[in-house]
Amino acid sequence: MYREKLNAAFKSIFVNIFLLILKLIAGIITGSLGVLAEFIHSLFDLMASLFAYFGIKKAAEPADITHHYGHDRVENVSGLLQSILIAVTSLFIFYEAYNKFIKGNHVVRENLLGILVMVIGIVLDFIISNYLHKKSRKTSSPALEADAYHFTTDIWGAGAVIIGLGASALGFPLGDIIAAVFVAILMLILSVKLSLKSLKVMIDYAPDDSTVEGIAEIIAGYPGVRGYHTLRAREAGSRLLVDVCIHLDPKLSLSEAHRIAVSLEKKMKNELPRLREIIIHTEPDLPGHE
Repeated sequence: MYREKLNAAFKSIFVNIFLLILKLIAGIITGSLGVLAEFIHSLFDLMASLFAYFGIKKAAEPADITHHYGHDRVENVSGLLQSILIAVTSLFIFYEAYNKFIKGNHVVRENLLGILVMVIGIVLDFIISNYLHKKSRKTSSPALEADAYHFTTDIWGAGAVIIGLGASALGFPLGDIIAAVFVAILMLILSVKLSLKSLKVMIDYAPDDSTVEGIAEIIAGYPGVRGYHTLRAREAGSRLLVDVCIHLDPKLSLSEAHRIAVSLEKKMKNELPRLREIIIHTEPDLPGHE
């Protein structure tokens, strides 16, 4: 799974470099603020893809003397940094749009070239975005998810820029500025959503209800387990960390209780690929035990 995530991140870097060069050339030739906004967007996308790549690589490192629980949350840090980059990009676009509007001398050249570049960008963004979304769902990688959304915003942005360039070609140059502002607003909204998602994991926010319910079902239905309490779960990168107290027959020996706990742990790890670590505390099932 690690190699799969790393390969996906590497592909996103390659696509970003290609789009960056293409949009830079088009931006210089056309003078379009919308195309320039997309160039800056792709520049930060490249930085975000690099964050994702190195975040995934670091997260895979085993526990060491300074990180006893491993480095999985580096992926969440990577996702947070990417969302910050999206926000910074949007603020830069707002600033440039404001300057162009105040000066009132915004002229766009070679509109057709700009439109062609944006169409090529949309096709590539669509392909790599779908690819990264599938990989992020398969591997539960927050870094790849954030990277995928970078490309999704590129699609929205390029579509808005095409409309703006079309309006400019029809004698409405303000359309290019409006398109750039539209891109910036979408990016800012996405940045907030991704930031909140990363922060939730970093403050030990519980996984979604379906995940917790799935864990509970395995525990409750396991042979020998009469009940449980204090089931807790949290996320670290793409992994889950769980701890629970299970109730067992008080007549069981210490070794028998240990065998059940170890067997339950193996079953949970087999059925829940995201499960990185589970701590199971055994207690005798006494009358009145909740």
